Amino acid sequence: MLVIVGASASGKTEIANALVTQFAYIKSVTTTTRQIRFHEMNHTHYHFVSKEQFETLRVQDAFIETTRYQDHDYGLQKNEIGSNQVIILDPNGCNALYQKYPIETCIIYIQSDKEMRQTRMLSRGDDIHLISKRLKEDDVTFQVSHLDKIHFIIDNHHQTIQSIAEEIHHFYQAFLKGK
Repeated sequence: MLVIVGASASGKTEIANALVTQFAYIKSVTTTTRQIRFHEMNHTHYHFVSKEQFETLRVQDAFIETTRYQDHDYGLQKNEIGSNQVIILDPNGCNALYQKYPIETCIIYIQSDKEMRQTRMLSRGDDIHLISKRLKEDDVTFQVSHLDKIHFIIDNHHQTIQSIAEEIHHFYQAFLKGK
């Protein structure tokens, strides 16, 4: 499993989508209680559920991991993992998945500067009052030191999304051969 982790608006989703388009990866869809954004589609970007539905899934042991971020619950359901999967997780999710599947899990950390992330958040219509809060919280949440394992760090500043996806794909293919 190819896991992508990075702060809000670091380019994770665009990179995952490029991996799906260019290299036929299957994108895992995580479950969340947050509200759907205007450009998102249910069951494509996330499985958007109520807090009650999320709790029911948790009680049914449907999740590999769950986390709370920005006052919303997120979780990766067990039926969303497998070979040739690309998964976007936060550090807690990465650590939980890596602890359960250390040999199968390849973690890619996406670095992106704060100004670029702020611009992306504004352009995608995020609430202007929450952007600075998210940036500050992400400075703490997404520290490299919070991850148990990182296989590859890539800087999303000077390359196209397609070239980043290609670099990640080649790294992941070498990772699979070395298992």
